[in-house]
Amino acid sequence: MFKYRKKYICKAIWERVDLVKKERIPELDIYRGMLIAAVVTIHATSMALIDARHSLLFYPFLFLNVFSSFAVPVFIFVSGFVLFYNYVDRPLRGKNMLVFFRKRLMFIVLPYILFSLLYYLTLVTRGLMPLSDLPLVLLTGKAYTHLYYVIIIIQFYLVFPLLLWGVQRLRQWIVSPERAAFVILAAGLVIQWGFVLLNKYVWEMERGSLAITYISYFALGAAVAIGYEGFKKWLFPLPGKAIGRRQLISWCALWAAWLLVGIAYVQIWFIAYRKAIYADSLVYELLRNAHSLVSALVLFQCSVLLYRYANGRLRAWISWMGACSFGIYLLHPALLRVYRKLDLHGTPIEYIFYVAGGWLLALFGSWLIVTLCFRYLPFSWVGLGTIPKLPPSRTKGEQVSG
Repeated sequence: MFKYRKKYICKAIWERVDLVKKERIPELDIYRGMLIAAVVTIHATSMALIDARHSLLFYPFLFLNVFSSFAVPVFIFVSGFVLFYNYVDRPLRGKNMLVFFRKRLMFIVLPYILFSLLYYLTLVTRGLMPLSDLPLVLLTGKAYTHLYYVIIIIQFYLVFPLLLWGVQRLRQWIVSPERAAFVILAAGLVIQWGFVLLNKYVWEMERGSLAITYISYFALGAAVAIGYEGFKKWLFPLPGKAIGRRQLISWCALWAAWLLVGIAYVQIWFIAYRKAIYADSLVYELLRNAHSLVSALVLFQCSVLLYRYANGRLRAWISWMGACSFGIYLLHPALLRVYRKLDLHGTPIEYIFYVAGGWLLALFGSWLIVTLCFRYLPFSWVGLGTIPKLPPSRTKGEQVSG
């Protein structure tokens, strides 16, 4: 009888998957909504780390700021998950990649260029940067402090066809999605930490805007996308089924690790700020990496629980905020900067309200502006990205998709 080599058997198995249409995962909008709130928290509390450095308010503000630092890495995780979830079962053809890059050019690169120009012109008019630096600023995301994230995402988009090809080849050799996911995550960690160590001891280059510094999060997104069916069974409670003892213990361990690593990361920065005692840079890197990776899983579970059990209106609001998250991300520092010109420093209680007011304005003010632009401004996608559709409320008996 005919004998097939292992890779052809694996290929036949995976080609069957290609025939299945991927279901939409509405929980991802809630996920993005939580992440954009964390991003705004980081920026809203950044000045408080200077203003309240010698007061009792310092630790609470530091905790909010440092504990929320998972936001950008987890956004990268979401991007990796969405890309591989949608494209891993599609053939790697020129037409598909052409459509892929056209969409990213329209809905990511164009808004980035527009906002970079606006932020950069404010720096030029204030004499903080020369106009001649514009090409370098656009390539590095330094028109404003938050734009480095978009440069990182663009780098991942540029290498995505190569990464997709590698993952598709890997799946031909490894039948088990769980094993393939493990190999992908391990490869991401090795690449990221190999670069971190080489950069620390050999190159000593600036790496804040380099995608390779964040590749473990992108790899985790790819790994979860590849093994999504098994991932769901482990992390998400199945409707109508009792939670097993082992599953519950693993969830408790995951949440405990999230809290303990996050608190350790906060504490090491507290010691650095207050006592000027600094650990090795690799310790900060390790704690941030571990906290962000675990945060990606914990927040995924939170998004499912919110989608399933939250009030319908609250669920719709968070989903809509998540759908508008890219526009909010681009816009919110401008509102925060205008707000800080008020300089309402006073008693500690007044300062708490002052910081909270900046957070509220930056998040909900940006959200309102983005929503109004999407609704009433033609071609708003040029500056704010993809125009989303308001997600419908889920009825009681409807099951969670994804």
